[in-house]
Amino acid sequence: MDVLTTLLIAVFFFIVGVTFMGVIWYLQGVSRRMRGNAKPTAPEDPDLSEVARLMRHLQTQDLVVQMDGKNFVAAHELSPAQQRRLSFTSDVLAKWLTLPAPEPAAVEAAASEPIPTVAPAPVELSSPFEPLPEPVEPEQPSRPGYTPPFESDATEPVKPVSTELPDMMGGMLNPIPAPPTAFKSIAMQINDILQAHLAGTPLESRGITLQDGPDRGVMVTLDGKQYLGVADVPDEEVRYAIRAAVQEWETKK
Repeated sequence: MDVLTTLLIAVFFFIVGVTFMGVIWYLQGVSRRMRGNAKPTAPEDPDLSEVARLMRHLQTQDLVVQMDGKNFVAAHELSPAQQRRLSFTSDVLAKWLTLPAPEPAAVEAAASEPIPTVAPAPVELSSPFEPLPEPVEPEQPSRPGYTPPFESDATEPVKPVSTELPDMMGGMLNPIPAPPTAFKSIAMQINDILQAHLAGTPLESRGITLQDGPDRGVMVTLDGKQYLGVADVPDEEVRYAIRAAVQEWETKK
């Protein structure tokens, strides 16, 4: 083997080594940049479900709604199911914004109240002189036709019954107002419509109900099991029945 061949082999291995080291340095730099750009994210709660995201365009200042991985700038771009879900969420959000602040703890109120003081009982002093008995007035003899002076009759006078037409028709013209109806949440109203739809159908025996869930959500009960939200219900027929009840509730309000 001559000197030229040895030199070429050495140059080849040198180029391969430099290239290999350069690739390693490049991959290390990319890894550092990715770790630096990564933002720490909070652990996801398995009980939470994202409904939509609200964003604003920095140039046009228009509202942008992100649902199901897509951005929408107008309501007509949403599907009917997405419109119903966003409308239901807006009603729940409006109710959530009007909730009053929680009252302070009862312990603080009890601590602020002053401690009542007990006054000492008065001490009775014995007197050597006994009080004189009060004079007794003699009874007046009863005689026929006698009326004691300043004596009033204990019986109340009987009020005459009015025969005027306005007094007689007062109860008819001014009826007693009916008591106000009890407040029902949106979930309870939709549940009433759902029960009316399920009456006489095979789904009636499966115990399908809607009620208020945690964090202003909706709790669905099916076959003795509870689901957080309509999307978590595994039965498509049940989900369709609930959506139909929601759609009827939206048309009635």
